Amino acid sequence: MRKKFSIFIILMLILSGLVEVLSSSQLVEANTANDAEWPFFGYDKKRTGRSPYNTSHVEGTERWNFDIDSEVKSSPVIGEDGTIYLGSVNGELSAIASDGTKEWSFSTGGEIKYSPAIGIDGTIYVGTFDDNLYAVNPDGTEKWTFDIGMDVRSSPVIGNDESIYVSSTDGTSTGRLYSIDPDGTERWNFTTGSYVISSPSIGPDGTIYVTSSHLHALGSDGIEKWSHSLIDRCWSAPTIDETGTVYVTTDAGFLYAVNPDGTQRWRSEPFGTDLASPSIGINGNIYVSGYYGNLYI
Repeated sequence: MRKKFSIFIILMLILSGLVEVLSSSQLVEANTANDAEWPFFGYDKKRTGRSPYNTSHVEGTERWNFDIDSEVKSSPVIGEDGTIYLGSVNGELSAIASDGTKEWSFSTGGEIKYSPAIGIDGTIYVGTFDDNLYAVNPDGTEKWTFDIGMDVRSSPVIGNDESIYVSSTDGTSTGRLYSIDPDGTERWNFTTGSYVISSPSIGPDGTIYVTSSHLHALGSDGIEKWSHSLIDRCWSAPTIDETGTVYVTTDAGFLYAVNPDGTQRWRSEPFGTDLASPSIGINGNIYVSGYYGNLYI
């Protein structure tokens, strides 16, 4: 029952976004790669977590539940037709119809702990702990695999040119950000100076952001524009607002706001707890949760 309840809660949270719900007159630019309902972890390429859907009519009663039959550590994504895609630690990517029935499952060789991403053509991309990034067709068949060479500890994001960006680490002191073409060939990779365990994000101008002990900003050619030093490591995905300001959190409990040119706008006092990826409300409020039960605004 706990597994079923957990899946239900995850689905409700991803639809509500844990942030302010917008009315139809307040819909914001989605900045997604396609018309999927919720194609990425954090909803859009900027990882804002802000839902454009008015859910004020939702009463919060259960419609259905689906037993994944495995531990789930990532959030679902939702395709254009309402299909829900969810990975689990037994290495399966499940496709669940909007009425709660199973469409298919795709078996990988390792645990899936990070959310999939949906491409403009409906391809589902997911990384696993068998060192691979998988591209799965909408019918559940394998399109291709890309050998990262290490556990994939991030959720992919997709650029306007359909390039797939995913980051990972070798478990010691080196992290990499990969740019992969839609056909599964490597375009480039960028090596950070320290451990990487966060998902990349893309700003309004196409800049790719990834964190380690620094916030790194890269062009679509893989060349670093700048890096900003952080106090301690960052485990969470950067979040970007409409002005291009980047918000990141660190192990030490700090929340940073960094300008698009790499200069620091501000840094919060430490919250005294590890912080998850922030979300941004329509009024500019920043929402961030701590690992010990608090939600900060």
